Amino acid sequence: MNTVDSARRKEAMHALNPFAPGAGRQPKELVGREQELEIMDRIIARTKAGYSDRGLVYSGLRGVGKTVLLLRMKDMAASQGLITVRMEATGNETHDYELLFDGISKAILRERRGTLRQKMLDSLKHVNEVSLELGVIKTSIGFGNEDKGISSDSLRLEMMVEELCRELKKEGSGLFLFIDEFQVMSSDLMGTIIGLQHSMGQEDLPFYVIAAGLPNLPGVLTKSRSYAERLFQYKRIGRLPEDETRECFEKTISKINVRFDDDALNRLIELSKGYPYFIQAYGSAAFDESESSPIPLSAVIKGEPIAQASLDSGLYESRWQRARPLEREYMRAMASLEKSVCSSAEIAERLGRTPADVVRVRKGIIDSGLAYAPERGLLAFTVPGMGDFIRRAAPSEEQTYDDQA
Repeated sequence: MNTVDSARRKEAMHALNPFAPGAGRQPKELVGREQELEIMDRIIARTKAGYSDRGLVYSGLRGVGKTVLLLRMKDMAASQGLITVRMEATGNETHDYELLFDGISKAILRERRGTLRQKMLDSLKHVNEVSLELGVIKTSIGFGNEDKGISSDSLRLEMMVEELCRELKKEGSGLFLFIDEFQVMSSDLMGTIIGLQHSMGQEDLPFYVIAAGLPNLPGVLTKSRSYAERLFQYKRIGRLPEDETRECFEKTISKINVRFDDDALNRLIELSKGYPYFIQAYGSAAFDESESSPIPLSAVIKGEPIAQASLDSGLYESRWQRARPLEREYMRAMASLEKSVCSSAEIAERLGRTPADVVRVRKGIIDSGLAYAPERGLLAFTVPGMGDFIRRAAPSEEQTYDDQA
């Protein structure tokens, strides 16, 4: 085969690449999450039958597919005619309230049943009018700006959810709020949302919080409201076992009549370590380096540095840039221990300091979502392979600090 023919075959293969590397991009096959989707199916069925249920909270490391799972569940609910709102928490309370109000308004406008849409619009108009009137009352009796009183965004959200859910229950529908990165939400807004899940459940109204976040999320929710542990089904999402990793690779390319040879597939399983984000990155790179089926081991090997560069820029470098200089120093010491879980004491010792000297740095890394505490006194990176990246790439501690979460 000459060079021109080879290039054309390769270009033709590229056009059919079924892998979808990137944050939150929907893969062709969602393997290993059948149980989670069955739970969502049950909640949808109960909602349509007029019953209420608990919300769902998914926690896990980055790269395990939490965002993809939320998106798939949102699609499931929307396809059944239920009202869905999706947001990614930012930690800025004012902005997050704006996202919620905007999301609810757009969800109502997307409703195709004209009568129900008008009823919800009327409810929304009523809530906004009452909010305005309460604001006038608040001003007239001289409350200061520091008072959150009866005209707060919190009360407006509570009224809005209750009014809408009363209308939705009559129609066998419900309001589903999908929240990603829930752990960074301000404690006040988080408390309001947890309280809504509680009060709507008590009144048997169809409101559900379906949330995802880092491994510390369950603890953050319970700290916000002690009764949160009873309001949600908590599920830990991890990497896929070897058989499901193999199935994911095989199913993804089978629909276009392509397959991996055994050596190539075994190498991809080894490289990806069962993390869905890695599966998409390494699978995509190997596919692009192939000219025919079955895809050989040589294509996987050629694609490895390309996939690694994609992971470095998409997962690691951006998060390194979000750390302050002292936090980078702490992370470098953490990585140098070459452990999946480190004790705060041994990290401090590697830095030549006491744990008390660096407690604020440790807290900053946790608050930034760069690490979490699996147990008291222990610390682990939230991104799989972050320690390997720091040791391999030796990123500079002098990079520009980016505080965007």
